[in-house]
Amino acid sequence: MKNFIIGIGGTGAKCLEHLLHCCSSGLGPEDLWVGMVDQDEANGNVSRTKILLNKYINLRTSLRDEAKHDLTNNSNLFKTNIRTNNDSVWLPLKGADPTLKEVVHYDLLKPEVKGLMDCLYDPTEKLQNLSEGFRARPNIGAAAMLATTANENDPFWSQIYKAIDAARGGEEVRVFIISSIFGGTGASGFPNIARRIKTIQQEKNVTTNFHLGGALMLPYFNYEVPEENMEGELFAKPEEFLDQTKGALEYYSKLFEHNKIFDQVYITGWDPLSKLSNFKMGGNLQNNPPLFPEIYAALGALKFFSSENKISENQEIFHIGKNDSDEILWSDIPNVSNSLNSKENIAKLIRFAFSYNWMYGPALVGSWSKIKKYSNENWFKRLIYKYTYNSETKNCEVGHEHNQEVILAMKEYCEDILIWITDMHYSTILNTDQKMNLVVSEFFSEFKAKNVSNRVTIKEKLNYSEKNQFKDFVSDGKNLKLLNIMSNICYKKIYRDQKGLGVFMDILFRSCEQ
Repeated sequence: MKNFIIGIGGTGAKCLEHLLHCCSSGLGPEDLWVGMVDQDEANGNVSRTKILLNKYINLRTSLRDEAKHDLTNNSNLFKTNIRTNNDSVWLPLKGADPTLKEVVHYDLLKPEVKGLMDCLYDPTEKLQNLSEGFRARPNIGAAAMLATTANENDPFWSQIYKAIDAARGGEEVRVFIISSIFGGTGASGFPNIARRIKTIQQEKNVTTNFHLGGALMLPYFNYEVPEENMEGELFAKPEEFLDQTKGALEYYSKLFEHNKIFDQVYITGWDPLSKLSNFKMGGNLQNNPPLFPEIYAALGALKFFSSENKISENQEIFHIGKNDSDEILWSDIPNVSNSLNSKENIAKLIRFAFSYNWMYGPALVGSWSKIKKYSNENWFKRLIYKYTYNSETKNCEVGHEHNQEVILAMKEYCEDILIWITDMHYSTILNTDQKMNLVVSEFFSEFKAKNVSNRVTIKEKLNYSEKNQFKDFVSDGKNLKLLNIMSNICYKKIYRDQKGLGVFMDILFRSCEQ
């Protein structure tokens, strides 16, 4: 089965961030192509997800190398083979600083068409610079999307053409789209990209094996807009989100009820809205935090891709929200399938990130002369020395440059996991009456809500007392201690054909569960 996912706009990119971490934990399909759509190329959320995507792909490649380090197919750590284009982001409008007037070639239009444009768009909208997105104006985004072409030569659209060709060849193909319903790029891109995909499918006369799914995020956050320097600017106004959502849902009903473009749609709402402390119109400063509702869209996509998900001929629309209390619990996280427990996998991943970042990763960093002080410890002899020893040179190669690159890349990725879960914990409930009961992170992190790019900083080192709080880190009632993990890594079974650092990485990951 071939799987493809497209995140549209800033919200789509943020949902993909959650999805990548879920795939790290083993919740994803075997194979997945990932792409993003955003006219705001410098958008901070898109850039963050793009960087994380590259980290995932590079680290997985290093740890699935049959000749050097191999987790093997038995391991769920970085299970999903994620692919993307050389540039994972598709910009609907090409060129520097495009405007709607330029995109539709306004000056070349017939007088009657110009008159229609003048009725539909005021002068500010026609002349607005679109290099930083559509500013929550789906009417602008829709016109821009319709003015672009989707052809097989475009790197982004070529993947869709290949997917539909694969379905025509008899292979099952699933494509999933994620966006918000209240933004500019997302609200305009969701229906238009879906229609284009369906048009290509019809043109190629593909009637079986191809399924289209989507996730729509209803309003789930807002923010305060500073009054200064905003006169004459187009920007997303949170007080308009609900009205825009109402209008969009009425329009989307044609997709859902009449055209039936989608096979499955997942809809997520949230109340009370999370309150963001920073407002930025676009560009690299628009770096909104990960928020809990976005996990639902990510898990909805993974459920759609699950082989256990038998897609009906009748369109299905799913909706989800948390429990009725003001507390967010692990029980609010739905499973991907009967055989994939989302809560256990995510909890295992963040325990792994903690253990690697502060306990085992530091012991592996440096030259062999620095590392060998651990050579008499049982876990090191069993999982490191034995699988990185070079019989020709009679040296342990864990300190060599290539191995150090993998060790440091994993440490950096683990830091991303810890920052992600901590940022989500604080930012989701900030200035609301909600409570989050997933993790306890105060003992290793500092949160500053008003920081644009670095809301969360984590400590470089932890003292004995702080490390001892690991047992309370994940609030799932398992009370797993670092001593339990140390015991686990000394007896967990090593899978056949595992090699190099893949042995240790997988054993540590599996040791972070009871």
